[in-house]
Amino acid sequence: MVRRILRRAQREARALVARLDALAARIERREAVRAIARATPRRVNLCCGTQRVPGWLGIDAAGDADLILDLSRADLPFPDASLEAVVCMSAINYFTRARAAELAREIFRVLRPGGVCRIGVQDMKGLAERYVRGDVAFFFQKLPDGRDRYEGPTIGDKFAAWFYGYSAGAYRCEYFYDFDSLAHLFKEAGFPTIERRAFRDSRLPDVERVDNRPEQMFFLEAVK
Repeated sequence: MVRRILRRAQREARALVARLDALAARIERREAVRAIARATPRRVNLCCGTQRVPGWLGIDAAGDADLILDLSRADLPFPDASLEAVVCMSAINYFTRARAAELAREIFRVLRPGGVCRIGVQDMKGLAERYVRGDVAFFFQKLPDGRDRYEGPTIGDKFAAWFYGYSAGAYRCEYFYDFDSLAHLFKEAGFPTIERRAFRDSRLPDVERVDNRPEQMFFLEAVK
């Protein structure tokens, strides 16, 4: 009887310690987020991956970003009207459409009047045109190590993967946009000016540091 009581007490103690450790980790992360937010960065690169751009605060759910933050769950930890610019390259399609709409509202909230948001994302219209043409050279590109650049054994599989494939850690594509469908989200968020811009054509002076993959993406700029 005594041994059973002791074993149960030990299990409960271990469970309590684990809960306290988890709570401490959450508090530590929360304080880190607050500290970075208090530093008042002017320009933020959302879902930056391994990309480190001088002058930009990189945010991602993992890796060595300046701020580790899972934007599928967390909002932007910045005061209203505090940022000059926000960019997000090849990532907004990894959120559900509903969450993307929420993030567009968050971006509007944190930008100063006249602030710029630039989004680059895979272009459903352009990629659909390549699919209809049967663009073998595009869809069957190889990476330097010899692997297929785009997943799937056929052009149809490779095209369909943009709807639900292309994993990035625990995340996969959740939605596929053309310019009009993405522009609608930013219009609903309150942006008065929304434009389609060419690769490296931007109000942002160092856009060449963030733009990439023009053969598959379109670029949207929304100005508050």
